[in-house]
Amino acid sequence: MKILVVGAGGFIGRHVCQALRAAGHEAVPCRLRPVTQWDRPAAWAPGLDGVDGAVYAAGCLRDSAGGVADLLDLLHHRAPAALADACEAAGIRRLVHVSALCGGVSAYARSKHAGEVALAGRASVVRPSLVIGPGGVSSRMLERLARLPWLPLPAAVARCRVQPIRVEDLADGIVALLEAPVAASWVAVGPEAASIAEWIARRRGTRGLPAPRRLELPGPLTRASARLGDLLPLGPWCSTALELLAHDSTQASTATPAARPLRTVMEGAWT
Repeated sequence: MKILVVGAGGFIGRHVCQALRAAGHEAVPCRLRPVTQWDRPAAWAPGLDGVDGAVYAAGCLRDSAGGVADLLDLLHHRAPAALADACEAAGIRRLVHVSALCGGVSAYARSKHAGEVALAGRASVVRPSLVIGPGGVSSRMLERLARLPWLPLPAAVARCRVQPIRVEDLADGIVALLEAPVAASWVAVGPEAASIAEWIARRRGTRGLPAPRRLELPGPLTRASARLGDLLPLGPWCSTALELLAHDSTQASTATPAARPLRTVMEGAWT
């Protein structure tokens, strides 16, 4: 199959392209510019010529990135809905939309939920928990924290339970959904849930290091650092990340569309 990949240059998108090629398919990176046109079905139509399906894996944490107004709703809701409209007009039935397994009332969470509602019944919707693997910004941040003898974390973040999935397994599952005869939803989680603090301690353990000593950051300092992250986007830490990490991201079922068992989170590189 020939598959259009939106967000092919991003963390998940790059691995989706690799998984598609490994399965004998052709990955076509999306080159639609500017992003402000992504909510128009007509803008997607030329890129769909000759393709058999599409994967929408674009997204971001900050609503003001790139100077585009209401960017989160555009990327997570209106753009994938417009792509679905364009796919329907072109007779393309294979569409996978990568959302997120998140709670809360942040603009990020609201936009992700709106996108899921807009694509319900029209695409395979994937909701991953924390995604770990080479090239991931969150993976890099956790790897750096795992090197510290002291672990400075806000209490809510340290307690937050996540169920990380390896990015390779996520990509393989997305390819399996494209190959399936009908659309299906998938809550993409790894084989085990634990708190952020526990995952960092386990990562230290793989390096032969003792568990870090916890240093609980006070609320005012935490909020101030998150606001600083809003102004200086040098990493994933920002007000949105703080709000998201106040809510667990877990799921009882660990079923996957792919044929082989899930990798453990500690398998392979994180950065």
